[in-house]
Amino acid sequence: MDYPFIIIPILTGIFTQLIKLLLSIIKHRKIELKYLFTPGHMPSSHTSFVVSLATIVGFYYGISSIEFAISACFAYVVIYDAMNIRIHIGHNGEAINKLVKELNLDNGYPRLKERVGHLPEEVFVGAVLGFLFSMFLVMFL
Repeated sequence: MDYPFIIIPILTGIFTQLIKLLLSIIKHRKIELKYLFTPGHMPSSHTSFVVSLATIVGFYYGISSIEFAISACFAYVVIYDAMNIRIHIGHNGEAINKLVKELNLDNGYPRLKERVGHLPEEVFVGAVLGFLFSMFLVMFL
């Protein structure tokens, strides 16, 4: 097994989650560890992870290889899900939470998450971080 193909994306995902935590500390002026494990928000660690994988595969096998094509397609599906499908789940959660409140059913239903997807800028930053951090690790590991 070639360890860079698993180690580098994992390290990149962890690095991105730590940046997410740091940004939440700056924004909220308190430490909220939930940002280490929560989907959504800036930057996208899902995007960072899959872009890291595609970057490593492209670096070792070349961007014209079948391995790169597979990793790029995988990255596309994950990024599409993060930006489109999961963002709609959040909108649904918001609408359901509003209905529960209007119908005075607050104590019988749990509050649904309203932020599970990513905005385009969060995905872009995640992609840039995934590429740059992966290349940094390739050069120094």
